[in-house]
Amino acid sequence: MVDNHFSYRCSYRKHHFRFSKTLQRMTEHQLTILVVEDDMEMNELQCELLALHGFNTLGVYSGSDAIEQHSTCCPDAILLDVMLPEIDGFETCRRIRQQETTHIPIIMLTALDTEDCRQRGFDAGADSYFVKPFNPSEVVSTLEMLLDSE
Repeated sequence: MVDNHFSYRCSYRKHHFRFSKTLQRMTEHQLTILVVEDDMEMNELQCELLALHGFNTLGVYSGSDAIEQHSTCCPDAILLDVMLPEIDGFETCRRIRQQETTHIPIIMLTALDTEDCRQRGFDAGADSYFVKPFNPSEVVSTLEMLLDSE
């Protein structure tokens, strides 16, 4: 009984702390996340997930749009698919890293789950790499951790 009560309290504190951080982010400067995903439904779901955690989002559907929006809108972080029309996510990441003046977190979200693809993502400049289907809580936690360390 004591263990369950302790577990509940720890879970509550963790949830309360995360909720407090989200509220703090919403009342301060709301961070903008660029979501780059060519599947319209997946793009919308990722934007909704981030909005629930207090982020502004900007959804685009191609690598070239991502590069353009990165230079004009200056997002605070990027969620980037790899298999995109025109320019793939690896090249998009590489180009963004070449043109940025300050480092922003880039998280790759992709169906490509080979070790070679993962290495290509990190070599291109990604900070984190998740394979679809991914755990939404892990992605948000990683994003928050990367943003807090900036």
